[in-house]
Amino acid sequence: MLTIGCAVMYEYRFFTTLSTKASEIYSEDGKVIGEIEKYYKNVWEMLADLLLNGRFSGNYKVVDQNNHERFHAIRSLNIFKRRHYFIEYETNKATKEFIHLVDKKSFDVGEVTTFTYSGETFTLKKPFMEKAKIYKNGSAIAEWNSSLKVPFKAYFKLLDEQYENDKLLLLGLFHTYLHAG
Repeated sequence: MLTIGCAVMYEYRFFTTLSTKASEIYSEDGKVIGEIEKYYKNVWEMLADLLLNGRFSGNYKVVDQNNHERFHAIRSLNIFKRRHYFIEYETNKATKEFIHLVDKKSFDVGEVTTFTYSGETFTLKKPFMEKAKIYKNGSAIAEWNSSLKVPFKAYFKLLDEQYENDKLLLLGLFHTYLHAG
């Protein structure tokens, strides 16, 4: 795998917020490391999402290169609360971690949320017109950016090699929170 310093880059093509087509995730050397896919729990959820231009549902799953589901996100459908997601992640050690993402931005300027993973607190920030980053203790560990022209692509960079085993989690968090939002 090609690295720049300790940063490793991944990319995947994404589709509209309505698409349920799986997107392959590629490493810098062209290897498929997994897939990300939107799904609907039922036809009513799909119809509501269609009427609201893809902003109703935000259910995503990420599978690894062996087609084993590692990341599963469900958007809460309570319209009276801020946007939030319930995430289940299977670590490389086959243990389950549960993460709750809640929209914490003020005045709709940029995106910010915090979450707990393995007993530690992380912050996901996406300032207006900048790359999104996940921070731990003030240090960026990963960043995500998406293109605005066709074909739409997302670029994920792992900045801290300590989180190599959790790259699908971090990528799934970025995609779920920023693409589905």
